[in-house]
Amino acid sequence: MIEPVITFDKDIYQPGDNVTGKVTLEVTEPLKARSVMINWWGFSRTMGITLTQFSRRSFVLGTEIAWVSKGGEDKIPCGKHEYPFSFSLPKGVPPSYKSLFGNIKYRVKVVIDRPWKLKTKVKKEFTVATTADKEIVKKFRNGVKWFTNYIFNTGIIFSYGPVKLSVYQPQNLYTFGESIDLEYRITNHSNVAVSEIFMDFSSFGHYHARSQLTPCKNHGLSCPLALDQRYNQNRKIGGSKLKCRVEPHSEGTFTLPFVIPEKAKTPTFESGLMTCGYFMEFGFKLENSSVRNKTMPLYRAIGNLPEEKTEEIKTKKQEVSEAVAPPAYQP
Repeated sequence: MIEPVITFDKDIYQPGDNVTGKVTLEVTEPLKARSVMINWWGFSRTMGITLTQFSRRSFVLGTEIAWVSKGGEDKIPCGKHEYPFSFSLPKGVPPSYKSLFGNIKYRVKVVIDRPWKLKTKVKKEFTVATTADKEIVKKFRNGVKWFTNYIFNTGIIFSYGPVKLSVYQPQNLYTFGESIDLEYRITNHSNVAVSEIFMDFSSFGHYHARSQLTPCKNHGLSCPLALDQRYNQNRKIGGSKLKCRVEPHSEGTFTLPFVIPEKAKTPTFESGLMTCGYFMEFGFKLENSSVRNKTMPLYRAIGNLPEEKTEEIKTKKQEVSEAVAPPAYQP
C-alpha cells in the first residue's frame, strides 16, 4: 500500500488562521480498513533542564474522521482518494521554534486503522509565524531614534580614564534581513586612542522545567523558578565591526552598518514554557589592547512586519541600490 500524502494549502500560517489541506491516498487494490483518521496537534516542549523530567503544553488539539467502515467489512476501493481537513489556530499561539532545550511544533497526522495489521501513520509539520501587532509597530518604528549611553572606566590593572559611548538606533523593532545603520558617538577622556567599534548580535532562550501561567520577560531575569528548574542559553549569530580612530581627549562619530541575520528566523515570543528573543551588545576596543569593552545586553524585538511595512523596506532597499549603482558603460 502506498502511504498517504499530506499537503497544506499554504506554506506558513499565522495565529488565528484556518489551516486547510488534504490527505491523498492512492489505492492500487481494494484496502480493507476500519477508519481513516486525521489528527492535528500544536504543542511546546522543554527537555534537558533537569535530569528526570520534561514538560509539555498543548495549544491546539483535534481529530476528524475522514472515512469509516460502516459494517466493519468495507474496503477503500481502488483509485485516488482525497480527504480534506480544516481547523483553526487559536489567536496568540507562539511561532514554530526548535532548539536543543525546547521546541514548538505544529503537525497533522493521518492514521489508517487496518484489521489485524499495524496502523499506518504519517505525520507532517507545518510552520506558524507571527506578525508584529500594528500597535507595537507604531510604538517602536515611529521614526524616533533610540539611544543608549554608557561610561566605561578603561584599563585592567592601571586606569586609562573614562570613555563615553552613545549608540543611536533607527528603531527598536526589526525584521529578518533588514539593513540598519548604527550611529556611534565616542567621547574619549582616556589617554589611549579608540581603534575599533563593534556590535555583537545574539539569540537567547529561557526555558522552564514546568509551564508557568505568566511568561517570563527580559531573558527571565525575574523568573520565579529555582535555578535548577530553569535554563538560559545564549548564542552569538551575527555582528559587525569597524576600524576607527578617536584620539585621547577627543570625540568622534561613526556609522556602523549591520544586517539582521537571516538565521534569526524565529520572531521574538514569550510563553509559559519558554521565552525566546535577541539582544545586541555595543562596544569598542582601545589601541594595542585585546580587551573588548561592551555594554550589557540590550534586548531588541525581531519579527515579521505587516505587509505595508515590508513593502516600505523593499522600496528603501531598491532606492539605495539605484543610488549607488555605477553609471552605464559608454564606449
